[in-house]
Amino acid sequence: MRKTVLCLIAAMAFSTMEHVAKGQDLPVFGWRSHFSYQSIVDITQSQDRIYTAATNALFYVDKAELSVQKITKVDGLSDVGIGAIGVAPGSNTLVIGYTNGNIDLLDESSITNIRDFRDASLIGSKIIRDIQFNAGRAFLASDQGVLAIDLASRQIVESYQNLDNGNRLAITAVSFTADSIYAASPRGILSASLSSGTNRQDFNNWSLNFENSTFSHIAGNGTNLIASSFNQVFEYESGTWTSGILLEDPVTDIEYGTEVLVLTSQSLYRLDNGNPVLLLNLAASQGTANAFTTQDSFFWIGDGLNGLRRFSSSESESFSPNGPVNDLSWNITHGLNAIHVLSGGFTETGSTLGRSGVISRFSNNTDWVTSPLTLGANNEFFDLVDIEIPESAEDLTYVASFDRGLVSIGPDDAISAVSESSVNSSLTSVNGSVNMTAIAKESEMLWMTNFGTNTPLHRWDPATDSWTAFNLANSLADFPIDLFVAPNGDKWMPIAAERGGGIAVFNESSQRERYLTTNGGQGGLPGQEVTSMALDDDFLLWIGTNEGICILPILNSILEGGSLTASVPIFENRLLLRDEFITSIAIDPGNRKWFGTRNNGIWLFSATGEEQIFHFTAENSPLPSDQITELAIDPQTGELFIGTAKGTVSFRSDATQGTDTHGNVTIYPNPAMRNSIEQIVINGLVNNALVKVTDVSGKLVKEIRAQGSTALWNGRDIKGAVVATGVYLVFSSNADGTETFVGKIAII
Repeated sequence: MRKTVLCLIAAMAFSTMEHVAKGQDLPVFGWRSHFSYQSIVDITQSQDRIYTAATNALFYVDKAELSVQKITKVDGLSDVGIGAIGVAPGSNTLVIGYTNGNIDLLDESSITNIRDFRDASLIGSKIIRDIQFNAGRAFLASDQGVLAIDLASRQIVESYQNLDNGNRLAITAVSFTADSIYAASPRGILSASLSSGTNRQDFNNWSLNFENSTFSHIAGNGTNLIASSFNQVFEYESGTWTSGILLEDPVTDIEYGTEVLVLTSQSLYRLDNGNPVLLLNLAASQGTANAFTTQDSFFWIGDGLNGLRRFSSSESESFSPNGPVNDLSWNITHGLNAIHVLSGGFTETGSTLGRSGVISRFSNNTDWVTSPLTLGANNEFFDLVDIEIPESAEDLTYVASFDRGLVSIGPDDAISAVSESSVNSSLTSVNGSVNMTAIAKESEMLWMTNFGTNTPLHRWDPATDSWTAFNLANSLADFPIDLFVAPNGDKWMPIAAERGGGIAVFNESSQRERYLTTNGGQGGLPGQEVTSMALDDDFLLWIGTNEGICILPILNSILEGGSLTASVPIFENRLLLRDEFITSIAIDPGNRKWFGTRNNGIWLFSATGEEQIFHFTAENSPLPSDQITELAIDPQTGELFIGTAKGTVSFRSDATQGTDTHGNVTIYPNPAMRNSIEQIVINGLVNNALVKVTDVSGKLVKEIRAQGSTALWNGRDIKGAVVATGVYLVFSSNADGTETFVGKIAII
């Protein structure tokens, strides 16, 4: 099966949504990606561009302008998780092979998706690891063998599988001489004739060299070849393989052009009559070099830490797009007009993961900025799991490190290890780790949870540096994984599922506590594993579990011991999202509910949960994965940031934070084209305004309720018919009519 996606205009550079100018708002219902471009998988080049594949996205550098352009799933790519890329000689066709076997062919004005291999019923991995070209075909080396794609018909025409005497054999790279194809594999180097009379789909027609030796790369110039096995390279000349040339580090890429170049994890060499000549020493960069290509006197090298760099002699220049430090998102929080992403975490049993302590920030539609949390060389904070952002930029930001406890960041970016420097700290270390899982502010106090200790809850007064530790009667409360401070002062702490799950609720003033479970009368939670909590505008607490969602009122009576059973909205005659593993909940400015799931994408429901508005998955949207890790909303813009298992994207909804007055109301597009209206956006309204659209005679055309400060009109009347051309009036008011606005919309 093939799927072709034609772009509207080639000059749009694949998408107007992805390439939003700095400071320009993302269109309502528009998407954009926020991938990391630091870990490079593969590099290739066309006549005009250097194409570079990061783990989940693609970008290119224009050779003449040295400008950088991203190409992601938002722009029409069919997938994420890139395994290899290659440009067909004499054309601008870029072939993209994914780790799940999916294939895209990208031209200047179209993207053709070939998903036959991805959808084939095959046992084992389908990772595509190398792409080479010969006689009008693209040859893709994969964990299932070799695929041959005819570039003219854009179809898979041959498949060379089970090359290990009828058994499945992964192929890591392919190359060619004038009359044969060669394939590197864990069993050695295989070869077969390119003659039209040879059936290469029969494993009996393949020969094996270097039997039982593992080869990872192979390249050629049409006559000779070079191949690598770990840190050895072998040359093929005049029909004979030479003895191995030993290098200091494992080979990661090779190129056979006018000269033979070999990239290792730390160095770049030229082979001169079988002798390695060092061209670049890359060890100082600390990253592992993964791929390279050459252009004139430059070397373009990508590694797993520093992205794409261009080297000239020993000097280098970075060309990677801005993005988060990586594609992991344990915590996403909005504050001070910025989105903050933490990629730390801890295991289900409460062990450290050792993830680097970096905060990635995205603010005001500009670039991402990454800030390592460190007190100097070799003094880094690992596994950042939570952040408390102040209302004023003049105040301290607090960060929770599962590894080292509480950290503060000053307005001047000064970093302090609070729980390490405070002589009064009540936090307890477990096996050398503080095991802090969450923080939350209440008035001037900071609350925090300490996993695996008999004092799981702590309060700190920054003004006096006084600490208080709380011991709860129920031993299950010793394993909190999150913290929510209710408006009445109750502390809600979900408990690790491996330790029993549920929620421990505690109030330090009354010293009352309660343990909520799935039992009726004792919480009635739909699932024992509690994953997320969010308080809506009606002061109802929405709780996500491994078996769906539920609602509890935030009332003082929760700790009074009476019978308590959570309620669940009814949607389509069944419990809302019953049996769905909920991973995150976000409440938008319209009081609507976004739910992220473990394997079914994201959902948007009305304020009561009884009406579905959106359901996005990796199949019907630019979501890179159906496994959602975290959700966060920028209330001023309505942009929802979505962390997934394969990177972060964002979607701008039609709900924005409203105010008590109309302010700088904008209506766009205005004028609107009658035959192409999708949505007319009315922004800057009083909160939850009632908007009436009339014709010039005053006849009601449409009545709309704003979501926060934004209302949308699709250019249709009450009966659903497209309105006639002309001028229409917009009347907006609050509930009692004391705050009003009148505007005009032209339909042409």
